[in-house]
Amino acid sequence: MAAAQKTASESPLAGADIGAMLLALIVVLAVIIILASIVKRFNLKLQGNADMKVLSAMSLGTKERLMIVEVAGQKLLLGVTAERIDCLKELPDSVELKGQQKP
Repeated sequence: MAAAQKTASESPLAGADIGAMLLALIVVLAVIIILASIVKRFNLKLQGNADMKVLSAMSLGTKERLMIVEVAGQKLLLGVTAERIDCLKELPDSVELKGQQKP
């Protein structure tokens, strides 16, 4: 009987160990949620390229879009579908979009 009690108390899944493990899991999940909300709130971009900007986008359907992008100072009108991306027109520099601020 003493051997059975000894093995039960030395079990890796004792009550205190499970509590500590659950507490650590909750802390890790809370840190992940807090960091995700900070990234979303401040609109931080983890990946980005200063030479490429999406200036405007308009949905034409579930998988089709028109996008105006600026690449190396040149504005392009792109047609984007699920299968391909086509450059529809190169826009002149004089084209200004509503809501776009001048640098």
